[in-house]
Amino acid sequence: MPERMTQKEDTPRIKRIIFGKGTSASRGPSQREIERRAYQIFLERGGSDGHAEEDWLRAEYELRREKGQA
Repeated sequence: MPERMTQKEDTPRIKRIIFGKGTSASRGPSQREIERRAYQIFLERGGSDGHAEEDWLRAEYELRREKGQA
């Protein structure tokens, strides 16, 4: 059984996964695309405050999925 990495040791690998460093995957959605989609989600929710991070992450996920990167 492989030895489990500590969080500190695993951080560079996680950053590569999140930011796509060291991979051959095509570029993900631009910041502007994510901003636009997050704003659409905000409006669809009725414009209530307090969900900015959730909206951003959902927008990024949806756009990556559309591009086949999720």
